Amino acid sequence: MPVRVASLVLAMLPMAAGAVELIGKTMPPYPPGLRDIGGSCLSDSADPAHVCDFSIGLLADADTDPDAEPVPRYVVAGRMAGREGPLALWKITDAQTYPKVEKGYFWQAGSCRVDKVDDAKIIAVVRQGTEEEYLTDVAWARRLDLKSGKFSVLDPAHVDCVNEGYGEP
Repeated sequence: MPVRVASLVLAMLPMAAGAVELIGKTMPPYPPGLRDIGGSCLSDSADPAHVCDFSIGLLADADTDPDAEPVPRYVVAGRMAGREGPLALWKITDAQTYPKVEKGYFWQAGSCRVDKVDDAKIIAVVRQGTEEEYLTDVAWARRLDLKSGKFSVLDPAHVDCVNEGYGEP
C-alpha cells in the first residue's frame, strides 16, 4: 500500500510542477503544448480603462485539430502586463492544475456566487444541463484575490453559477 501512495504522489508531481512553472511568466506566447481557451477580465476599479486589469484564464492542451474539444490543463490568474497590438499580455500570478472531473462538468467564470452573493472573481467547475436558473452541482471552486493575485479555495457547497442556458427553448 505505501508503494501505491508514493507512486500516486510521484505521478502528480509533474502536473503540479507545471502549474508552478507558469507563475511569473508573461503570456502569450504560451508554453509549448498549451493554448488559451478562454477566461474572464476582472477589475477593482469602475473605470472602463481598467476593466481588464486582472484575468482568470484557462490553458488547454494544444491540439492540431481545432474542432476537437479542448482538454483544460491549468487555471491561471494574470495581471495586465501591457499589450502587443490588440493582444493583451498577462503576467501570471497564480496557476493551478485543472481538476479531473466527470463528464458533463465545465468551467464557468464571472457568473458565480458565494452564499447567493454575486462574485465575478470566482471560477468554478459545474455540472451543466439542468433546467434550474442556477447550477448548484459544483465540483471545484476558487476565488481570485486581486491584491495578492492568488487563488483561494472555496467550499463548492457554498457556490452556484448562473445557468446561461436557462429559459432557452
